[in-house]
Amino acid sequence: MNLAKAYEEKRDFIRMRVESPLTLTLGDRTVECICIDLSGTGMCIETKETLNIDDEAVAYLPSYQNQFAPLNACISIKRHMSDNGLNYYGAEIIELLG
Repeated sequence: MNLAKAYEEKRDFIRMRVESPLTLTLGDRTVECICIDLSGTGMCIETKETLNIDDEAVAYLPSYQNQFAPLNACISIKRHMSDNGLNYYGAEIIELLG
């Protein structure tokens, strides 16, 4: 699914296609996802799980290259679309965590 076609481009940052495993932590709940793409202020997430608009989570995107640190960030779910039993969420990066 291409969210870029479904949602008018309103950002100042270019999206980078990632397609990498992503772990979300929402309180005591852990959700395994795929990060479809990433920009300077947000990401597109694919999962079979259901998330709610305005849910906040800690997102962990591992790095597979020593020269790059993993991404660990607080995110907020802003948009939702579904297609063929999968959920696609647009999330805003609120804060990068150490």
